[in-house]
Parts: sequence; C-alpha cells; structure tokens
Amino acid sequence: MKEQELLLKELALMLERQDMLSKLTEGKCLDEYGYSETHCIDYIGRLELPNVTKIAEHMGMTRGAISKMTKKLLAKGLIEKYTLESNKKEVYFKLTDLGKMLFEEHAKRHKRWEKRDMEFLSHYSTEDVKTVYQFMKEFNHYLEGQIEELS
Repeated sequence: MKEQELLLKELALMLERQDMLSKLTEGKCLDEYGYSETHCIDYIGRLELPNVTKIAEHMGMTRGAISKMTKKLLAKGLIEKYTLESNKKEVYFKLTDLGKMLFEEHAKRHKRWEKRDMEFLSHYSTEDVKTVYQFMKEFNHYLEGQIEELS
C-alpha cells in the first residue's frame, strides 16, 4: 500500500476515534446536533451582534447555508431573532437558555479536548509540529476548494 493511502486511512481513523472518544467522555446533550450547528451556536454566543453575514464569514460557509442552519436552530428553540431599535431591517441572533447551555457544554468540551491533545503534542518537536501544521493547513484549503466546487 502506498504511503498516501496509509495516510488517508490514518486520517479517517483519527476522525473516527475522536468522535468515539467524545461520545465516551462527554455529556450527551450535544450528540443530537451536527458539527456545523454546534459551531454556529458557538459563534452566536461569542460574536458581537451576530447576523447571517458575520456567522458565514467566521464559519467559512455561504450565507444561504447559514440561513438554513439558523432556521433549524430557531425551530429547535436554541436561538432567537431580534432587531435593533436603530435598524429594524437587520436581523441578529441570540442564544436561548437551552442554546446557552449547549454553548457552555461545547466550551467545556473544547477545553478538555485541547488539554488532552496538547499533552500528546508536547512529546513532539516544534519542527515536527510545524510540518504537520503546514500539511493540515494545505489539506484543509484543498478540501475547502472541493466543497466550493460542489456547492
């Protein structure tokens, strides 16, 4: 088997194991929400005056995709729409109590995940980490291009 095939298999295995580890070590409250939905909630919780355009920019997604997602999140009772007195035309989003709970759970997961994996990465030299970082950055850029072509 070629090295490239072995690498792709290891990347797929890493994603599967991370997913499995998350399910084994974390609360179940985020399980019914997809990756994009969870991160949309995260951005709504962190951004100042989050609207479709800002969320799309931060998530690297189209405004249409964010509009669809926010409609789902509204229907699930995770976010609410609002407008400013000074501009009734522009629609912004804020988290409901349930949305805030998911936002906080996501933040806790992120901190635990980062602590756990930083311990692992500390065993590698700065140069090794830079090499892997550069590879991952380029691979993600490639995947973004593939997504854009298909969208």
